[in-house]
Amino acid sequence: MSAGARIFVAVNFIILGLSFIATTAVLYYEFGVDHNFGATAGTDWTALAAYYSHLFVFFPTFGVLALIALFVPASILVDLYWKYVPNGKVRFMIGYMVAILLALVAGSVIGGGGSLKSMFEIKPSVLEMDQGDPEGCAQSGGSCQRAPVVNSLASVRAEAKKRAGMSKFVRDCAPDPLIGDHPERKAKRYCFVTQTIIDAESCCKAQERFSQSLSRLYRDGDNRAITGLVHRYLLPFKVFFLLLVFTIAILLVVRHKTLEAHYEPYLNKLQRGVLIGAAAMLVWPLMNLAFLQSSGLLYGTAHASVYRDVSPMILAAYVLWALLLVFYFFKSYDQADRDFENMGRMAGVVGSLVAAANYQTIIDYAVRIAGSGATFWTFGGIFLIVAVAFFFIVLQSKRTPMGGLKLDK
Repeated sequence: MSAGARIFVAVNFIILGLSFIATTAVLYYEFGVDHNFGATAGTDWTALAAYYSHLFVFFPTFGVLALIALFVPASILVDLYWKYVPNGKVRFMIGYMVAILLALVAGSVIGGGGSLKSMFEIKPSVLEMDQGDPEGCAQSGGSCQRAPVVNSLASVRAEAKKRAGMSKFVRDCAPDPLIGDHPERKAKRYCFVTQTIIDAESCCKAQERFSQSLSRLYRDGDNRAITGLVHRYLLPFKVFFLLLVFTIAILLVVRHKTLEAHYEPYLNKLQRGVLIGAAAMLVWPLMNLAFLQSSGLLYGTAHASVYRDVSPMILAAYVLWALLLVFYFFKSYDQADRDFENMGRMAGVVGSLVAAANYQTIIDYAVRIAGSGATFWTFGGIFLIVAVAFFFIVLQSKRTPMGGLKLDK
């Protein structure tokens, strides 16, 4: 494998990794350092990090882990296209430029955010000054049509830390107009943006006021946070990463015969890197769905969103993608290990079926463990998992004695 391929991949991956860390670092700098954000409501800057964990927690942890795990597989792929694939250099450069273009376009579309604005796009001081609707209702002890933004966020954080099952509080704000009776709409439940127990229609109206208030605050350019600006500029890097990881793995599967023929000394590293990288990437769609559930508690579900609609399909695509990698890269040429190999593949299939059957329960636990309800201990567990995985990547051997793809013992 050439040094040029390693250097090319290293430069790209270092830039991506730094962009992941930068977004979270800016959030901490603006909402954490020298600013007691959320203290009066009993929370802090980690409430935002946990609420938007698919952005601020996943990428600097599991995202960086995936980059480290896929460094050798990506370097091999670049070297393969440069040396062994017909017209490989041209095909590689075209694919690389198309991925960059798609990332820029998708990042621009998603980063615009439409009419819905994220809380981290507003300066912490401005969010702290918000007094709810009518103004000052929370301080006066009166009833709020919309509670202050920080209080609403703190309420979601507090309850999500205590229970696994916030989905029951997400109300249907866009009922089917062809169905006359909607009993669920009349049921009274706790509404996080009023902090009272009310029916679905009233809660949905309050959630609409919540989103409109954020949009109104955002329209004043002086109210905009540095974090939102950095996020918007760096979002294409995250999109590029998601496209890159997905594409690398697919191309490795397509070219697996060529890999075995020309890169035998690196097959063990390639195998382990692909499997650890795939496992790391499965966390992102779960955190994404956890965010969408939490979003339904504050913003409601009436807003049309392609992003929300396709998120379950993104999860399904990543699960199928991971299963494909398991079938191609969880293998051994040692007869004694083939039973273990088959068991691993069967476990992947069974695990996927169980997950599909318990889809909502998994999302509920994702909110509790890696979303709005994440605590110091669950965050610590995430960092521990990443550290252990990094340990296994670093300590793997270079060559597989059997001449095939095989896990170290």
